[in-house]
Amino acid sequence: MNHGFELLKEQEIRELRIVARVFRHMKTGAQVLSLMTDDENKVFGISFRTPPTDSTGVPHILEHSVLCGSRKFPVKEPFVELLKGSLQTFLNAFTYPDKTCYPVASQNLQDFYNLMDVYLDAVFYPRITRAIFEQEGWHFELDDASGPLLYKGVVFNEMKGAYSSPDNRLSEYSLQSLFPDTAYGLDSGGDPKRIPTLTYEQFRDFHRKYYHPSNARIFFYGDDDPDERLRRVQAYLDDFDPIDVDSEIRLQTPFQEPKRWVRSFMAGEETGKAPKGMITVNWMLTESTDVETNFALQVLAYILLGMPGSPLRKALIDSGLGEDLAGDGLGSELRQITFSTGLKGIDPKNSDKVEDLILETLNRLAQSGIDPKTTEAALNTIEFSLRENNTGSFPRGLSLSCCVP
Repeated sequence: MNHGFELLKEQEIRELRIVARVFRHMKTGAQVLSLMTDDENKVFGISFRTPPTDSTGVPHILEHSVLCGSRKFPVKEPFVELLKGSLQTFLNAFTYPDKTCYPVASQNLQDFYNLMDVYLDAVFYPRITRAIFEQEGWHFELDDASGPLLYKGVVFNEMKGAYSSPDNRLSEYSLQSLFPDTAYGLDSGGDPKRIPTLTYEQFRDFHRKYYHPSNARIFFYGDDDPDERLRRVQAYLDDFDPIDVDSEIRLQTPFQEPKRWVRSFMAGEETGKAPKGMITVNWMLTESTDVETNFALQVLAYILLGMPGSPLRKALIDSGLGEDLAGDGLGSELRQITFSTGLKGIDPKNSDKVEDLILETLNRLAQSGIDPKTTEAALNTIEFSLRENNTGSFPRGLSLSCCVP
């Protein structure tokens, strides 16, 4: 029995000793990827595409809020109780620029089912009252009767901290500079200046729009009964009727010419020293669903930056123009792949020199080629890592899902 699911594809992945099945829930259209293997560390995850339309942080606030109690578990903080009392090997939630993910893992079967039940009830039937919205999002507080009203809130305070980090700001600015016309040009985590403009009604509407089975991607991995997986998920999905959810992540049109952004960031004062800056040069590349190109770019990025002797890394460090590398390197988790590299701790007057150095180095490598020994070393390292498949204490199944943090 498939419990209301249609089997779309089945494939054996011999390298990982996995049988993969892709299902579609016939009533709502929810998609399920079910991986069967002999790993006792079982993983479940449910994700929703949640592209923001502004930088109020509603996806982030909602991620926090749905774990503050639900229909079947109306306690104050079930997430905290699970962390204390569950046998979980992983328990968390993540807000990305385009999706929100809720993964759990456990080696104990009954505990695994309990975790799954709590998370499914949380995302579909959360107790998102106005009080929870104000607690997790934003509210006013008065520390002193004669003092001013202050903005407070779990996400508001978290993002104030994030916005005080120069490295975090550089990463956000680099991404947003490449995608001015799409959801990636906004901050799904929330801009502290914009978070207080979010209303409770907008918050509730966002949940109704995106947290629906028709917009859900569900993931299973481990040695549990694959039939029982579908039965338990069906018990939730069958409560819903299908809806049309416009959660498409739209493509950014390539620029006709390079663009330059100059932004300020918070930094401590250094007496007697000239202010230092950071620079990245950023590229928007192909779609991440092009598997072969995606993998080739990951290998190339490792060759360029991943080793002490990597040519682009060495050129930047040896230049003496900055103190350390900047940029996130290759980003392949979004719909369109990005590449970002540069230097931090530079004299802002030298930003053109850093840009020229990066472009000249890449042009030289394109013309004369990369040292075969460097390429061989990179390929050997990547191959060894893939063969070893060692994720440490991190559940192996989670590394294969769309919920990777």
